[in-house]
Amino acid sequence: MRRVTYAHLAAAALLLAPGAGLEAWGQAQAPLGPPQLPAPGTVTAPQYGAIAFTADGSFASAWKHPSKAEAEAKVLGDCVKFHRGTCEVVSFRKELCAAIASVEIGKEHKLSYAGGGLTRADAQKSALERCKGDKRAQRSCQLRTVVCADGR
Repeated sequence: MRRVTYAHLAAAALLLAPGAGLEAWGQAQAPLGPPQLPAPGTVTAPQYGAIAFTADGSFASAWKHPSKAEAEAKVLGDCVKFHRGTCEVVSFRKELCAAIASVEIGKEHKLSYAGGGLTRADAQKSALERCKGDKRAQRSCQLRTVVCADGR
């Protein structure tokens, strides 16, 4: 049986700074393409995204939800169905993106790291840098997913 550990470290790693819009508590893929911009003078509803993940790299993601609570509930429910251990949930506002990278440490441990940014590329880079920064990873990290709250 594989021991699942350190999922809480991955959630903590995603927190960029107070007020950055990323909040943690607790296999879908994000669509590709440019963001859809509203027409000038149009009022847009808030949008939230979330990722729930386990230490072994299993994840669920959601985007374009009208509230933080709805995005978090969706991914947590999906993640729990995997039966892969504790699910950590990270939610974020529409202008932000988040990514998950993971690495297997021997046969007993798999670690996942999260990162965030204003673009898909920034989030991907952040997650991979955090993962590769762990000396145990020996720089063999793999990107699991990137998701932006607004669906980019």
